[in-house]
Amino acid sequence: MDFSRSPKKEPGPIGPGKKLDTVKKTMKTFGFASFLLFFVVGNLFVGDLFAAEKPLVAVMVSDDHYHADTLLPPLVEKLAQENHWNIVVLHGKGTSNFPDIDVLEKADTLVVFVRRLTLPKDQLATLKKYVESGRGLVALRTACHGFTLRNKPAPDGCENWSEFDADVLGGNYHDHGKDPLGSDIQNVESKLDSPILKDVKPDRWHSIGSLYWTAPIKDDTTLYQTGSSPEGKDVPVTWTRLHGKTRVAFTALGHPKDYEVEAFQKLLRNLIAWSLER
Repeated sequence: MDFSRSPKKEPGPIGPGKKLDTVKKTMKTFGFASFLLFFVVGNLFVGDLFAAEKPLVAVMVSDDHYHADTLLPPLVEKLAQENHWNIVVLHGKGTSNFPDIDVLEKADTLVVFVRRLTLPKDQLATLKKYVESGRGLVALRTACHGFTLRNKPAPDGCENWSEFDADVLGGNYHDHGKDPLGSDIQNVESKLDSPILKDVKPDRWHSIGSLYWTAPIKDDTTLYQTGSSPEGKDVPVTWTRLHGKTRVAFTALGHPKDYEVEAFQKLLRNLIAWSLER
């Protein structure tokens, strides 16, 4: 019996077929790597592009009455994250001075909650220019008397804008009801399917904020919510209108307890989204 080992075979030359297979495998590997690199880089570029195109929501607050300066920015920040907006806060810190107001040049909409302020003349000019720019404006509660003092002249270097409510918002604020009575908020039945009232449920709820006397509002407004109390019935609460090409929305809601109500949160989201439409 022959127990000798068979001679080890040396690898032969690679034939044309094997060479082609090797080339194909190499191209396939490098091709996949190139595709992967293109996919990653491309997505980073597109992601940055879309990030750059996020609408900018400016929030203007300086309120020490309804705590809007501490309650409104976090809510809008939450809504911005959920709806892919960017946000910048212009904070007057209880004063009428907004040193960063020039950021309005880049804003797509402005959310305002201020009360009884008179801006420096140059800052008021910037705000007025924005309001006429054809972008968006959402005003809450005391904003209807936000830029004028009550029966007082403006301090030196500042200016009242008492026409803001009537000329821009389309409202007619002249007082408010008794605080303990609050307001029974009612969605307008004919507008229940509108984007403004999307997910704003229930259709009727009670706000402990006093009812604002806003009637009559301008004929070119679209009414979405009314308020009632023992002192008055079906008073306009939330409406929209066009000021030139600027989309303007107003709601008299904004009492500190309103922020805890989902219906108010959804309403604010919808008003901002509507104001951003072009």
